[in-house]
Amino acid sequence: MASYLRGSISVLEFGAGIGTLAIEWEKQTGLKPECLETDANQQQIVSNRGFVCYRSFAELNKMFDGIYSSNVFEHIENDFEAFQAVHSILAEHGTLVVFVPAFICLFSALDRSLGHFRRYRKNDLIGKAKRAGFQIIDCHYFDSIGSLAWFIALRSSKGDGGKLASPASLRFYDKWVFPVSRFLDRLFMRLLVGKNLLLIPKKKPVAIREKP
Repeated sequence: MASYLRGSISVLEFGAGIGTLAIEWEKQTGLKPECLETDANQQQIVSNRGFVCYRSFAELNKMFDGIYSSNVFEHIENDFEAFQAVHSILAEHGTLVVFVPAFICLFSALDRSLGHFRRYRKNDLIGKAKRAGFQIIDCHYFDSIGSLAWFIALRSSKGDGGKLASPASLRFYDKWVFPVSRFLDRLFMRLLVGKNLLLIPKKKPVAIREKP
C-alpha cells in the first residue's frame, strides 16, 4: 500500500483496529499516520501506541494527502456513504488505497462471523468509488492462489473454509504458498482473479468555472 501513497505528507488510516498496520506503515515509510477507529477499546490501544486517533469523521478538521484502508469497507453496511465521507476529507489530487475481500462466490460463514456485509465484485467497487467522486487509477486482484484455495476449501467443507483458516494452515500458506501467489499476481493473474481487491482512486480536481 505504501508505494501508492509515496510523496504524501499527511496520511490517515481509516479503520485502524489496534494499530498494527499503522506501526508497520511508520516502519516502512518513516511517516506516522493519523488514525480513525470507531471502536472505543481499539481506539484506546491505538492512542496508547502513540498515534493520533479519531472516533469519527465528524472529529476531523483537516484534509489528508493520502488515506488507506485495509479490510474495513466490507464491515460497513452503507459503504457508499463511507466512500463519500473519505472523499470529503481527502485533499484535491489526494490518493485513496482500499483493500477488500473479493468475489461474492467466496462469501462464507467465516465472513458472517467476522461481521462482513459483503465481498466485492470488481465493477461494483469501482462504481461506488466513481459515484462518490473519485477518478480510478488502478484496481486489481491480490493473492490469486488464495482465491482458488479458498473456493476449493468452501466446496469441500461445510461452507466455512474448514481447516484452511486454522493457525497452522495460515502459517504454512504465508510461508510457502503466498510468495508464489504474489509472483503470479505480478506476472498477469492480478488481472483475472484474487482473494482480495486493491483499489487506488484519486480525488478529482474541482473544476473552476470561468467568469463570463
